[in-house]
Amino acid sequence: MKKRIYLVSIIAILALIVMVLILNKRSTRKKTEWTLDVSTAVSVKMDVVKEANYQMSFSSNGALEPIRELSYVSDVAGRVLQIMVDEGACVSKGTPLLKVDDEMLKADFVASEAGYKALKTDYDRLKNVNDYGGVSNQQLDNIRTQLIAAESRYDVSKRRLADATVRSPISGVINKRYVEVGAYLSPGVRLFDMIDESQLQVWVNVSERQVLLLKKGQIVNLSCNTFPGEKYAGSITFIGEKADRSLTFPVEITIDSKNKKRLKAGMYITVHFDFNAEKQGILIPRNAISGSVKAANVYVVKNGIVGKKDVVIGEMVGQNVEILQGLKAGDSIVVAGLINVAEGTKVQNKK
Repeated sequence: MKKRIYLVSIIAILALIVMVLILNKRSTRKKTEWTLDVSTAVSVKMDVVKEANYQMSFSSNGALEPIRELSYVSDVAGRVLQIMVDEGACVSKGTPLLKVDDEMLKADFVASEAGYKALKTDYDRLKNVNDYGGVSNQQLDNIRTQLIAAESRYDVSKRRLADATVRSPISGVINKRYVEVGAYLSPGVRLFDMIDESQLQVWVNVSERQVLLLKKGQIVNLSCNTFPGEKYAGSITFIGEKADRSLTFPVEITIDSKNKKRLKAGMYITVHFDFNAEKQGILIPRNAISGSVKAANVYVVKNGIVGKKDVVIGEMVGQNVEILQGLKAGDSIVVAGLINVAEGTKVQNKK
């Protein structure tokens, strides 16, 4: 009897041990499956899409340029005798810049002037005689032809002598000088680089949607990193009628002398197109966009699984981008860690 009780007890203990082992195995399997599931999920940063109100204002960057820039070349030949200006000099239109040797030009001018005046006197005398029949019309025509040729030679020599003193064609600043005293000039030789900074202009590019908000004469604000905190005003003086290959339109902004202050040509500047109108739509961070501007897409998360979705993007609004099609409020998207995800990837939100 005691042996039977002892045997039943051993069997019961063994059954209990087996049951505990089975339960522990099930628990361990579940924990392992959960751990594997977690370990295979990629950690990313997600955000929920929301509609928001935002300003239509935008900005664009460009470099300042002078209103006029001229590479002045010689149209005379001769040796340089004198240079009247140097780099950095401010000149007005017509200011003498340099003078070339004009000795031969003066001699040619004197000879052509004398020949012209002599023929003019002969022509006037013969014309008076012709009125009374003293000379024939053919003789008068011959002297008239000679007079016309002599007058042409006289005008050319007079112009060449005047051009021996090279004068500024515009008002501005001598930015670079390329000649020295004693150098021999020939037509086409580069003499000076001149710039007119009485006004400055900047060219920027805007999108096809932005260009519809602009009009000629509109006042815009400008800023320059060289002078932080300072603001400048300019006006739109040109809007392109045709987009370039990047589907943007060129816009010219001009800054007049009273507004340019310390600005100089070549400085990098930001143009701010400010508008009071507000718009409601969907904005998402720029980092959430993958692909190109024409073929943009985002990664949408559903039940922890990533799916790629095509979207149509609009304007840039600060660090965000406007979504015109493809997303709706409430969608969950990946905004950071895109390099580690693909279609069908399991993800978890990084905290």
